[in-house]
Amino acid sequence: MASHLPVNHHMRGFWRVLSALAGLYILIFGIVGVIQTSGMATFATEGERVLGLTTNPGFSAISIVVGAVIFLASVIGRNIDVVVNLIFGCLFVLAGLFSLAFLRTDLNYFAFSVTNCIVSYVLGGIVGVSSLYGRVRRTAPTRAGQHAAA
Repeated sequence: MASHLPVNHHMRGFWRVLSALAGLYILIFGIVGVIQTSGMATFATEGERVLGLTTNPGFSAISIVVGAVIFLASVIGRNIDVVVNLIFGCLFVLAGLFSLAFLRTDLNYFAFSVTNCIVSYVLGGIVGVSSLYGRVRRTAPTRAGQHAAA
């Protein structure tokens, strides 16, 4: 990882909890979305409103997987969450950008709305920033009883 990112930052617990909550929201959104869009075509361009966002069965299924990965990585920690959050933070921002570009076209396979794009940016920001402050390094005791970086 980059040497300029903080290690053992005092706010890492806060950012880890925010990341876990973001993952939990995405997971719940996906589960409710699969239930409410059960009779719809998988990648219908007109979606159903679920928890303030529009979705279709395909987007709901992807949300379940992504939400579970982010939530589990945040619960596990041990620098796994740093890598997962960095990847998904960037992907959320890019997804918001591309879906905004294809919003009123036939390429809107995930039935995104402007609200979805904004939420994608916000979640990408939360998850991405949590990757910047989540890195930890264990310390090993030395002979003098002081801790040294391992």
